[in-house]
Amino acid sequence: MEGKSCPLCGGTGFVSKGKVVELCSCRFQNLDWFRLMGIPKRFFDAELDNYVPTTEKQKTALSICKLYAVNFDASKGEGLVLVGASQMGKTHLAVGILKTVYRLKQIKGLFFDTKDLFFRLGLLRDSEQRYQRLLLALLERPLLVLDDLGSEMLSDWRAEVLSHIITYRYNHLKSTIITTSYPLRRIGAEGLSLEERLSEGVVAKILQSSVEVRLS
Repeated sequence: MEGKSCPLCGGTGFVSKGKVVELCSCRFQNLDWFRLMGIPKRFFDAELDNYVPTTEKQKTALSICKLYAVNFDASKGEGLVLVGASQMGKTHLAVGILKTVYRLKQIKGLFFDTKDLFFRLGLLRDSEQRYQRLLLALLERPLLVLDDLGSEMLSDWRAEVLSHIITYRYNHLKSTIITTSYPLRRIGAEGLSLEERLSEGVVAKILQSSVEVRLS
């Protein structure tokens, strides 16, 4: 229940941003959607509107993320890959998209740091029902954020699980936002790419369904 004392909406639960009307953040917080969507506590305050770009690439990335969120269509399976060094705000932007899509479209996405994802799946391998419940959410949520992809150590099992998630979501038109420090494919003398960390087939599916956005 939105509070009458909210300085943003005055208790209506809605705020106007030009030609767009969004659910107010007080509504969003009271329903505790942050935790339900897996958003880490450090990023509870992260919004597209409070991201501060310091370079032209970051400004362009912010514009792309805003357009993506406002025009999000769960039936198209279109994604983003936010690429850049640490401290560029990739996670901030991804969380901002999740929140904006929920407010505008009432679509609940899901956020997972990939290392944490594999840790949780590993813990649940002995509990078939709970393992399948988490895996189903990863496969079926209309919008999934895989944060810091490529930073994890990939065993054969982890590589197989990741390939299954990305392939299923690609085939069933489920949108995925990826943040990573690695470009999808190596350009010139660049360091490692996601293609080298994952596989050519997985990255090909990401390329076909997503726009690569470089922040650095």
